[in-house]
Amino acid sequence: MDETDLMIVHPHLDVTGGSEKLTLILVEELVKRDYSIVVLSRNFSQEFLRLSGRVSYEKFRQVGLDLGDKRLNRITELYVSFSEVVKEYDPRIVFAMIQEPVYLVLSKIIAPRKKTAIYIHFPFEEEVTRENIDMFIDMYRFPGFYEDMFKYVDLKLTNSNYTARVLYEHFRLESNVVYPAIPWEYYEEEIDLGEDPGPTIISVGRFVPHKRLDVLLKLFRSHIKPRVRDSKLIIVGVPDERYLDYYERLKNMALSTEDVELVDRPLTPRQLLSYYRRARVYVHLRIGEHFGMAPVEAMTQGAIPILPLKSGLAELLTHGWNGYVYGDDSELVNYIVRVLEMPRKEYLEMRRRVYRKSLYFTPERFASDIVGYLGV
Repeated sequence: MDETDLMIVHPHLDVTGGSEKLTLILVEELVKRDYSIVVLSRNFSQEFLRLSGRVSYEKFRQVGLDLGDKRLNRITELYVSFSEVVKEYDPRIVFAMIQEPVYLVLSKIIAPRKKTAIYIHFPFEEEVTRENIDMFIDMYRFPGFYEDMFKYVDLKLTNSNYTARVLYEHFRLESNVVYPAIPWEYYEEEIDLGEDPGPTIISVGRFVPHKRLDVLLKLFRSHIKPRVRDSKLIIVGVPDERYLDYYERLKNMALSTEDVELVDRPLTPRQLLSYYRRARVYVHLRIGEHFGMAPVEAMTQGAIPILPLKSGLAELLTHGWNGYVYGDDSELVNYIVRVLEMPRKEYLEMRRRVYRKSLYFTPERFASDIVGYLGV
């Protein structure tokens, strides 16, 4: 087979998450530009497979070895997978779309002259625990095992200045920042910037503890609803099998709180944007979020973002101009109430500025930045 432009690696492209969506966005844009691509993963969603014929797909090989250690078994399977795929497709660059440098170290062992690159969402795995570590390994993830391997990757890309600073502070490694993108569907239909959806708040994220959606429910019940009596709250997300107890608790809290709607099923971009359009305010509660695609999605539909100061998300905003950043939950409540009670004219002016900011995060810009740094 002729040399392939790019081999893209992500371990679980059958999961609904930010890195998986971003990988699909990149593949779609590169296909438009006639790049030859092979994608390697444990498994694929139907969204990826619909591109078959224009993209080659390969799955990790399960070789059936038992070396007495699950990590070693998985790494051996990856070595076999990379050996076969690199030999067959001869990619110019091997690019990992998640912070797993193990893949690229294996690639260097197999083909030392191959250029390698990685897109780092955050240089540490923040969700790993003793209880769920086996689930990560089953998905060909190796938290706590790989951080010292970043230095062996040729090109390091990060999703925000926040992540770039963490990478440098801990590993003294420099990187190039490429902000993520959101799907084209959020831009296809122009919104009415003169429309006011009323005093509704929305937050979107997986139902996991560090997203702090339970905190938002408590704040809405005890501090926001009493001050803005006609306010409403929409929470959209999907359960995570590692945190089903947390999901059940959220459901019970939502059912027992007036004017709260909990949407707990996967939504297409077109379905999700209809929820964003119902809200004046988008709120993100996770502290230390390296970047989040949901705030940008909400901004394309005119929702005013309120984001934590300690995060890459804060880089999106000019405080008080096209959103607000908060330092603690008390500030968060005050900014939410401020936007919910904002006079219509002032609100619509900010809404227009928010929308204009969102236009930067297109798939075309993201792919152009990636291609520029990769040199393909």
